[in-house]
Amino acid sequence: MCYFRKEVFPNSRANMTQSDEMSTNVPKKISKRGYAGRSAEQLMQERRQRLMDTALELFGTVGYVPTTVEKICSHAKVTTRHFYEHFKDREALLMAIFDTILQETRQQVLAEIVMSDLPLEQRFVGAVNAFLTSHLDDPRRAKITTQEILGVSQRVEAHRNVLITEFALLIESYLTLLVAEGKLPARNYRILAFGIVGAMHELQIAWLNQQVPQQREVLVAEIDYLMQIMIKGVTVVSGKEN
Repeated sequence: MCYFRKEVFPNSRANMTQSDEMSTNVPKKISKRGYAGRSAEQLMQERRQRLMDTALELFGTVGYVPTTVEKICSHAKVTTRHFYEHFKDREALLMAIFDTILQETRQQVLAEIVMSDLPLEQRFVGAVNAFLTSHLDDPRRAKITTQEILGVSQRVEAHRNVLITEFALLIESYLTLLVAEGKLPARNYRILAFGIVGAMHELQIAWLNQQVPQQREVLVAEIDYLMQIMIKGVTVVSGKEN
């Protein structure tokens, strides 16, 4: 998840559509009238959800670059005016989908770490399973969060890094809990936490490219194995230093 690529933005201004360029000039007049027994607010929510669902499908299959605002609106059966009532541009829609996926995933991972009745050292495998289930059970989600989100713009990259950092800090907090229980020696685990996030990111890309086994259970077991190796390695190295 944590593959930082800031120097190249293939989806940047050079590849913007006319709709993207003109988005700030589109009037955002919002109708207050309802239709077919639904309030204006309900209609707006439905249109926004259709845009989100359509973008998930198109960004997650066709890709972000060839998916124009016009194509999104056509598939979602809304007008471009309705699009700009909800999103400033395509980037804003992409970030909204990215946010939704990662926030849902984070809540599921957090539940496995905090709410589980298992011993603390055994909770990581449940957290990994929750993470991979959230992404790999719908490959569109994995594609958007590991590939389509990259190289869009500095704005999107900065936004992505904020959420990626949240996951790294969550892992760091888990490792700190292991320290408190005497399962790990006291040290700074932030770099290790980012490394685990990076491994998860690259694993998903390899899965999308069919370079690794497709069974989620196999991937979960391998990531847990990697974690156990790191924990034992840190303990051994710390013991030698002492």
